[in-house]
Amino acid sequence: MKKISVVVALLAIILCSTNNVWAEVTPIANGYHVVVATFSEKQEKEARHFSQKLNKQGYHSGYGLEKGKQFIYVFLQSFEFGHYDEAVNAMLEARKKPEFATAWVVKIKDGREIKEDEPIVEEKKVETPEDTVANIVTEYIDNPPMTPIPSPQHLGNTPVFLGVYRDKDGKEVQADVKVYDVEKDKLITTAKSNAYLNLPDPKSKSGKLGLTATAFGYSDSKLEIGYYTTEQDTLQKNVVLFGSYFQLMFPLTKMNVGQEVVLSKVSFFNDAAIMTPASKDQLMNLLDMLTENPSMRIRLNGHTASNGRGKVIYMGPSKNFFGLTPDRKEENGSSKELSLARAQVIKDWLVEQGVAADRVEAVGWGGSKPVYDKKGTNARKNARVELEVLQ
Repeated sequence: MKKISVVVALLAIILCSTNNVWAEVTPIANGYHVVVATFSEKQEKEARHFSQKLNKQGYHSGYGLEKGKQFIYVFLQSFEFGHYDEAVNAMLEARKKPEFATAWVVKIKDGREIKEDEPIVEEKKVETPEDTVANIVTEYIDNPPMTPIPSPQHLGNTPVFLGVYRDKDGKEVQADVKVYDVEKDKLITTAKSNAYLNLPDPKSKSGKLGLTATAFGYSDSKLEIGYYTTEQDTLQKNVVLFGSYFQLMFPLTKMNVGQEVVLSKVSFFNDAAIMTPASKDQLMNLLDMLTENPSMRIRLNGHTASNGRGKVIYMGPSKNFFGLTPDRKEENGSSKELSLARAQVIKDWLVEQGVAADRVEAVGWGGSKPVYDKKGTNARKNARVELEVLQ
């Protein structure tokens, strides 16, 4: 009998060790915690390693079990009851770093997360009524719902957060993230940055997805990830598993000298050096880029879809950059003249907005530099204006 009891006891120890049961995790202490990651109760090892990693980076990290939902929270800092403002300020400071873009504050009593307006006997009074957590929480809590965490985790059962930010200071950048099937080199979808979503299954043999974050005035940032092998990809610097979601990070750097980008959203009326109204948004982005970088100089390279001569429509004395007004001028000209006039009208608009004329060059190339087959289905895309950074 004693031998059987010993065997049963050993099996129990092995099972507890193997399953990493939540009872082994110390409940999270009372107070306010700046949480940066969530793990299931069976992922104590992963939570501990992540916390230790943060401590090595100089943070004061810890972790503990939330007994209500049975999640393990990894936090950066903790505060006693009554220190609302300190906890919120610490959270906002943490969010300035891309890796903590979704940090939030939880309120814990007796190991369980409670609502912000739930009274606590030990809580200190706040000096002013407007400083209550209830008035703050609704403005900054924006996280995916807490649901049981599958194992293993991959893009098929776990959402992602596409974090796009400026590399030099961590400032959030709004960008388009294009998602490709790597195997077929095919665009699947385009998503908006800085949001949670589920990525599509490429349904390919390799399961590889390529993601490219694109924002005007920045060089593209790229990442490749496996749809069903995503946990393995966390070895990459910019792929992080935060318990209930993957964070994919895309650091952006400003365009370098010599780089070119097509002003793809700037369009013109047929045969005209007059822009359509839809061009205004990208022009404003270009203006913002030049305003933020007062020493930057650029060149605008105009191109047409073909060579030859024909009607060229110019802006009239009313200087309406975005409309075919009655005072417009029509002349006979070459493709090179049209391409130059289109680049020049963008420069003229920038100068009208206060940009110094010597910071912008305008050049026309006609149809001499096509990027698509002139007889192919994309031939019309050869008509474009490209932005080149000179300084």
